[in-house]
Amino acid sequence: MTTDTTLSAADAVFGAEQAVSRACWVVEELQGTIASALRVLDDAELDSAKAKLSERGSFYLEAAGEHMGRLRTRCNDMPALTNDLFAHLHRASQSVTDARTLLDLADTSDPVIASEIAQLKPRIAVVGEMVALAKPVAQLAAQHVETAHQASRDVTTLGLLEPISLERSIATAGKELGRADEDVRLLGIIVDHAAAS
Repeated sequence: MTTDTTLSAADAVFGAEQAVSRACWVVEELQGTIASALRVLDDAELDSAKAKLSERGSFYLEAAGEHMGRLRTRCNDMPALTNDLFAHLHRASQSVTDARTLLDLADTSDPVIASEIAQLKPRIAVVGEMVALAKPVAQLAAQHVETAHQASRDVTTLGLLEPISLERSIATAGKELGRADEDVRLLGIIVDHAAAS
C-alpha cells in the first residue's frame, strides 16, 4: 500500500533526477563552448606571436584582436549557460530536500511503506551528495569564465598597439579558460554519476 506521502517523495526524487539530467546537458554545452573558446584563444596566441616575428606585425596584431573579439563572443554565451546550470542544480537540491522531508513524515509502521522508503533513501542520498558536490565546482567554473571574459574585454583597439597588453590578456584568458575547462570536466563527471545513479 503506497501512501500519498511516498508517492510525493518518489515524484520529488524523479524531479531531482530530471533536474540533474538537464544539468548534464548544460555541462555538455559548456564543455563545447569552452573548447571552442580555447581554440579561438590558440589562434589569438599564434597571431600575437607572429606579430613579433613578422614584418607584417600590425596585420597579425589586428588578427589577434579579431580573435579576442570572437573569444569575447564565446564568453558572452557562458554566463547564460552557468545560470541555467545553477537553476537546474538548485531545482535538484530543492527536490532532494522535499523528498527527505516527505520521507521523514511517512508512516513507517506499515512494512510495505517502510520498504518503499528504504528503496528511495539511497537514491535521494546519491543525488543529494552529487548536487552538493556540483554546486561549488559550478561556482568555480563560473568565476573562471567571468575572469576570462574580463580578459577578453580588456583588449581594445588602443590596446592592440601594446603587444604586451594583448599577451597579458591572452595569458590571463588562457589560464582562466583552462581552469574553467578542468572545473567543467569535473562537473561533468559529478553530474553524470548523479544521473546514472
